[in-house]
Amino acid sequence: MRMQIAYDGGCRFTAACRSHTITIDQPLDNGGEDSGMTPPELMAASLAGCIAHYVARYCTQAGIDTTGLAVGCDWQVMDDPKRIGSFTVEVELPELPANRRKAVERVANQCLIHATLMHPPLMNVIVK
Repeated sequence: MRMQIAYDGGCRFTAACRSHTITIDQPLDNGGEDSGMTPPELMAASLAGCIAHYVARYCTQAGIDTTGLAVGCDWQVMDDPKRIGSFTVEVELPELPANRRKAVERVANQCLIHATLMHPPLMNVIVK
């Protein structure tokens, strides 16, 4: 897969992958136009969205009602080095039977983004 980021000026960028685009920007108080999410917000969206996908797929296969499924994600920024130091992800699934809670937790913890964060990939930055 390839993600391409194009600089649009100011603090704004366009991310393109396959046939989709999203706008990346900064809030007004950080010099941007607030026309899109910031990179940390997109990272949290990736984690929460991946968990939501895995949970919904499991529930559908297991015959569990997904009405009201929602996933929230909070994060804390830490210093030295500046980074996201923790995520807290909450899965809300009103119709989840108590005897399936552990299975859903297991599925949520196995999503691709969660696994990637728990086992960081090698990263190479090449400046041309």
